[in-house]
Amino acid sequence: MELYVNFELPREAEEELGRYYKIVRGGDLSNVEVAFVSRITAEELAKMPRLRFIQVVTAGLDHLPWESIPPHVVVAGNAGSNADAVAEFAMALLLAPYKRVVQYSEKMRRGDYRRDLPIPLIHGRKIAVLGLGEIGTRVAKILAAMGAEVWGFSRTPKEGPWRFTNSLEEALRGAKAAVCALPLNKYTRGMVKYEHLALMAEDAVFVNVGRAEVVDREGVLRILKERPSFIFASDVWWGRSDFAKDAEFYALPNVYATPWVAGGYGNEEVWMQMVREAVRNLITYARGGVPRNIARREDYI
Repeated sequence: MELYVNFELPREAEEELGRYYKIVRGGDLSNVEVAFVSRITAEELAKMPRLRFIQVVTAGLDHLPWESIPPHVVVAGNAGSNADAVAEFAMALLLAPYKRVVQYSEKMRRGDYRRDLPIPLIHGRKIAVLGLGEIGTRVAKILAAMGAEVWGFSRTPKEGPWRFTNSLEEALRGAKAAVCALPLNKYTRGMVKYEHLALMAEDAVFVNVGRAEVVDREGVLRILKERPSFIFASDVWWGRSDFAKDAEFYALPNVYATPWVAGGYGNEEVWMQMVREAVRNLITYARGGVPRNIARREDYI
């Protein structure tokens, strides 16, 4: 069975896959039945008429050209492969500004040693977690262990140490903080609007480690300018990897920004774990088993 790979694989991953597949990287792709990709173009897909299965190394699938993927082709994501790392990073993005660590560090660098910023508690405070997948579930459990009143929001009910709601308004109303770990699809694009952010506490912290496009860009900009004490801490941006497109955000004093480093882009160990998880799924497919993380086409088209 021919496997098309369009990104650089670690040697050990290539050797393991070589036991089950003939790996091709270009040239004649007419016999390719399986593709292992980070991203793929419509032009690449057109060269693979026998394609049956696509394994994506990333957790998110919103960047795929879904209109060009034939309906019979099964697509698997890699959800959970970087969940521990991203959940840890989400907590760092939340706690650093929420506990005023960043603010006090900046003050002391300026020679201002006044203890004039009250430190809010997590314990007993309402904190929303948007998205109860692998990442959101981990974040929610950590927050619950810290004594927070956690509200978990998702389309599908899920039990855990949180109050579940499928109402975004209910999740965010009065919340002191929120962590967004929602995937991007046709249902979540632009879901979090200005009106939702305005329901949160005046000095709330909103963290995004999902996808930028889940949150309305102009709505975030508006709330940040109207409420100087409202903090937006994000690892994901609307310009994707062209971070300069969102430079107006980084100039605001109540924005804390990182350049998409929470997962595999920020740590080689995490990237290797993502590759290993995807390789396991490809081997499962080669052996005739049922792969994990099969995408629902209707979520994107």
